[in-house]
Amino acid sequence: MAAARSRARHRSRFSAEDRKGLAVIAVSLTILALLAVFALTVLRAPERNYDPVSLCNSSLPRFAQYIVVIDASDTLSAYQAHFLKTHLAGLLDKAAVNDRFSVFVLDDHYNGLSEPVVDLCKPNTGRDVSALTANRQFVQALYRERFELPLDRAIASAVARGDQPVSPIFEALSDVAALNHFDPAAENVHLTIVSDMIQNSRAGSVFKLGPAAVDGLPLIDLRRARTRVLWLDREKYQQYQTAELQASWKDYLDSVSRLEAIQRVRN
Repeated sequence: MAAARSRARHRSRFSAEDRKGLAVIAVSLTILALLAVFALTVLRAPERNYDPVSLCNSSLPRFAQYIVVIDASDTLSAYQAHFLKTHLAGLLDKAAVNDRFSVFVLDDHYNGLSEPVVDLCKPNTGRDVSALTANRQFVQALYRERFELPLDRAIASAVARGDQPVSPIFEALSDVAALNHFDPAAENVHLTIVSDMIQNSRAGSVFKLGPAAVDGLPLIDLRRARTRVLWLDREKYQQYQTAELQASWKDYLDSVSRLEAIQRVRN
């Protein structure tokens, strides 16, 4: 009897409301634990493991690197500058997150390439970011301020230089190969050369030798690159920008890289 009375008193301590409250607390603690696990998973997600300077993420695949070499030895016309900006916008739009953009200009001071004016990996644009895992406005601002604006400034600076006495196209391409500008993590490399293709340096001068200046250039190793030339037509160089010169460049670039096209861009 005493044992029965004890069990009855023990049950009376937890009414139906008490048991309901305890169940609610247990469920709440379970939800909090799940949220903590979710938050920890998000914070450790590969998508967040990017370099704060280059915006490159070593934990994500890099499908492509886009290398752009801009020959600013003569000022680009308004149409050519617009064409270049549209072309780069197209590359940027089709690129995947973490693809790398390396933009160079020909530098007559160093007789080759300067340091890259832009060398960044494409971050999330904000369009594909989940509101549960990131602040979309923050991501959009990061994309605009750290990626789009530097790229715009680099293009504007490059196309405004103009009228340099030397046009070291070969030396610039040689620097791309020799200075390890190819990203080893990139599955594909796309090289765009933006130039009038009037080689003029100690390695060879089209002004002096015509297409033979290109025929005599040493071979370099750009075989990882799928190469496209945006050939800038210049009215003052019509006598040099001949079909024979284009054929010489085609043969040369075919032999050192995977040439896709030479596209003429009117003045």
